Formats: sequence, structure tokens, C-alpha cells
Amino acid sequence: MILHVVDAFTDRPFAGNPAAICLLPGPADPTWMQGLAREMNLSETAYLHPIECGFALRWFTPAVEVKLCGHATLAAAHVLWETGVLSTQEIARFHTLSGWLTCRKDGAWIEMDFPALPGRAAEAPEDLIAGLGASPTLVENTGCRWVAEFATADEVRALTPDFARLKRLKPGRVVATALSGDARYDFISRFFAPDAGVNEDPVTGSGHCALGPYWRARLGRDEFTAYQASERGGVVRVTVSGDRVLLGGQAVTVSRVELTPAAADTVR
Repeated sequence: MILHVVDAFTDRPFAGNPAAICLLPGPADPTWMQGLAREMNLSETAYLHPIECGFALRWFTPAVEVKLCGHATLAAAHVLWETGVLSTQEIARFHTLSGWLTCRKDGAWIEMDFPALPGRAAEAPEDLIAGLGASPTLVENTGCRWVAEFATADEVRALTPDFARLKRLKPGRVVATALSGDARYDFISRFFAPDAGVNEDPVTGSGHCALGPYWRARLGRDEFTAYQASERGGVVRVTVSGDRVLLGGQAVTVSRVELTPAAADTVR
């Protein structure tokens, strides 16, 4: 059994967000999937197998299964096309805990169709301010994460979070964002998810499902080029369309990991 390790939201190795992609013939034991995700110790390990009209897709951090993950979806579609499971003219269709998601090839880019996650204005909780170590200018709550806007991109880049404090938040995931100050990008962000076992995610597709509606309301536009300012960094194209967000990114395979029979024989 082979796992494909793909760097997503980047066009070069060792940048963007790495994900391990496991192509299975059928459903697997969730305990095995969680154990392998913990072993890989990447922000997500994704598992997919064929079903009618597409593929079933599930995502696991080293600690928990998650309901929505952008970079591992992008990586899964990349692997399907790269290995010839799908032709590059075919749309990759995934059934997930967030419903059906689709990906299509657009030259060197991959476009994903995801649900929008709009938020509502909220007071900044004490744990949010203390956890980030800085006071945002505006805060929204989408129900599954906080969006915290800062006055400058430099403030976002300079954040040194107290992850134990952020983990106490409900919800315990935070997107910090600001206008970029760089002509190449409209806004930047960083994403913290200590409650999912990922203190800082390198590049977060699902975070941009919230950032798209947020910045559309602030700037009166539907299309953006965004940069996630983690240590690895990554570029995300964002288009808000009604209750959906189209996310664009690139991907590159960096390695393939072969599981031993002892590791693979507990798959079911």
C-alpha cells in the first residue's frame, strides 16, 4: 500500500501544506486511519476509495477526524490525475462529511468547489486576545472558527500564540488575517487549530471558506489572491459565488511511502 505525500497550495517542494493521500479499494477501519495519521504526523492524512459517482473522502489530523479540509482535497485530486485513476479532463468528485466537493484541472492549477462559511460579528473572548497575544480590530464567529482581523499584515506575521490558551476557546480554531500590503496579494492569513492537534496549519483551504465571505463583505469584491503567511507559506485563489467558494491552488508530489504488510493488514 502506497501513500502519496503531496505539498498543496504551492508549485515547489517543501512549501505549502503537506498531506498524505491513501488510495484504498474500499472503506477502512477508522481506528487504523487515525493511527496511520498519527504515524505520518502531518496536518492531514486523507483516505479515499471509489463509490458510485466518485470517491468517498475522509481527513484525519494526528489527533481527530475533521469535517472539511482544503489542502488534502486538492492533494487527493492531484494524485488521482497524476496516477491516471482519472484523466485530467475528468472532474474529481468527493463525498465527504461536508457533502459533495468537486475539483477540476485548470492548467497548472486545481479549482475546488467548497461551501462558504460566513460569520457573524462577535466580541473578542478573553482567551482569544490572550491566546493570540494581541487585540484584533474586528472579530467574527463562523460557528466552527474565529476570524480575527488585524490592522496590518506585520501584526499577523508577528503573532506568537499561546496555544494552550487558544485551545480553551469554543470553537478552538482561529484565522488571523489582514490586508496584505503586498501588491501580489489581497489579504494574508495564519490559521491556528490546537483543538485539532495542529497548532499552526501551513496553508488552510477551509480557512479561506470563511475568509472569502469575510473580505467580500469588507471590500465589496468576489475574487481574491490570498497568501497564508506560515513558515512554509502558500498561495490560494479565492472566488466567492453565492453560498460556495471556489479555491484555486497548485500541488506537487514530493514522496511516496510504502506501508509494510504489518502496517497495512489492519486496514479493515
